[in-house]
Amino acid sequence: MNFIELDSQLERWEEFVETNELGHFGQSSYQFELLLARGHKSKVFGVVNDADEILVGGILSWDPVKLGYKYYIDYGPIVKDWNDKEALKAFFDGIVQYAKSNNGLYLSVSPNVIYQEFDNDGEPVSEPEQQILETMTNLGFTHEPFKYGMQDAGVTVWQYVKKIDGLTYPEIAKSYHKMAKQYLKKNKLFQVNIRELSREELPMFHKITDDTAKRRNFLSKDLAYFETAYDIFQDKAKFLVAEVSFSKYIQVAEEKLEKTNADIEKLQEKRETAANKTRIDKQLNELLKQKENHQQRIEHGKEMRDEAGKDVIPVAGAMFIMMPQDTYYLFSGSYEEYGEFYAPYQIQDYMLKTSQERGVKTYNFLGIDGKFDGSDGVLTFKTQFDGVAQQLIGTFDMPINKFKYSLYKNLKKIQKVIKK
Repeated sequence: MNFIELDSQLERWEEFVETNELGHFGQSSYQFELLLARGHKSKVFGVVNDADEILVGGILSWDPVKLGYKYYIDYGPIVKDWNDKEALKAFFDGIVQYAKSNNGLYLSVSPNVIYQEFDNDGEPVSEPEQQILETMTNLGFTHEPFKYGMQDAGVTVWQYVKKIDGLTYPEIAKSYHKMAKQYLKKNKLFQVNIRELSREELPMFHKITDDTAKRRNFLSKDLAYFETAYDIFQDKAKFLVAEVSFSKYIQVAEEKLEKTNADIEKLQEKRETAANKTRIDKQLNELLKQKENHQQRIEHGKEMRDEAGKDVIPVAGAMFIMMPQDTYYLFSGSYEEYGEFYAPYQIQDYMLKTSQERGVKTYNFLGIDGKFDGSDGVLTFKTQFDGVAQQLIGTFDMPINKFKYSLYKNLKKIQKVIKK
C-alpha cells in the first residue's frame, strides 16, 4: 500500500471519482484544474494497493492562516471502501506528513457523506450515519458541531436533492407540487424560452447573478470564474438563461383575444333565440372577463417592451455542473421586476429533463438552511420539485502542529470576545 501524488494522472483520478458512488464534482480533476487556474494551492494525493488500484484519494488544498497553513479536503476524500481502515490511515498519515513538512497548522476534512435525510417537514426518513463519523474520530479527528444556515463558500452543510434514477421525465414532472406545475403551465403561455449560453454570452449571465447577489446580500463569483469554469468543465458545465420575447408574448395574447372575441360573437347570436338567457349571460360574463385580461396582457407586454428598449430580454439564469452521479445547481439569479414569468421554475424543469436524458441519478439543488419552520424561502422553492433534505456529515479537524494549533484556537476565542 503506497501513498502517492496523482497530479500527473488526472485521467486516472477522474475515472475513480466518476465511478465512485460518492464522487463529487468538488473532487473532480476539472475542479482541481479550476482551483489551480484561480491561483489556489492544491495537489491530488491517493493511496494505491499492490495492484496499483486507487483505494482512497482527494484534492488537498491549503490557505494561509495565523501561525501556519490550514490544509483542507472539501467533499472528500473519495473512498472505495469506508471499512478499509488501513487504507484510510495510510491516506491521512500521508496527508499529515505532507502538511507537517510544509508549515501545516491543522487539517480540515469535509467528506461527501450524508449523515441523515429528512422530508419536507423536517421529519427524519433515515437513520444517522454513525459508522463513518466514528471512523473519522477513531482516526484522530475531532468532529465540529453540526451547523445550520446557507454557506456562501466552502462545503454545503445542508442540501436538497431529488432522486431521479430509474424515472422517466413524465414521471419526474408528474411528481412536482401543484404550484410548480401551475407556474410551468403559465410559462408556456408567456412563451418563456430556455437556452444554453455560449462563452461570449457569459457577461450576460454574470450580470444576472451579480445583480441578484447584491440585492440579496450574498457572495457571488466574478466573470473570470465563470469563463474559466466554462473552459475547464466544457460539456459538464451548463450556463442557462431564460428569455422572454415580448412580441411572442403579445402575439399569444392577441391570438387568444381574437378567439375570445369570436366566442363572444357566437354566444351573442345564440342568445337572441335562446329560451333561457341566464346561462348564456353567465358564459358571456366569463368571456368578457377573459377579453379584458387578454387586452391587459397586450398592453402590459407593449409597456414592458418599451421600458426594456428591446424585444428579447433575459429574466433569469443558472449554472450547473453535471457528473454521472449528480447534477449540481450552483449559481443562479433573476431580475426581480420580471418575477411574474416564474423563469427559475422552468430552468429547473429543463435541467431535470436534461439530467434524466443523460442518466444522472440525483439532481442536487444544493444549499438550504436546515430549518423547517417556514423561514427558509430557498427551501420553499426547492420543495416544489418534491425531493428530500440531506444533512451532510460535516467537518472533521486534526491538528498538525499541536502547540501552534492550541495557540491559534485561543487567539480565535480572544478575537470573538473582542468583537462582542
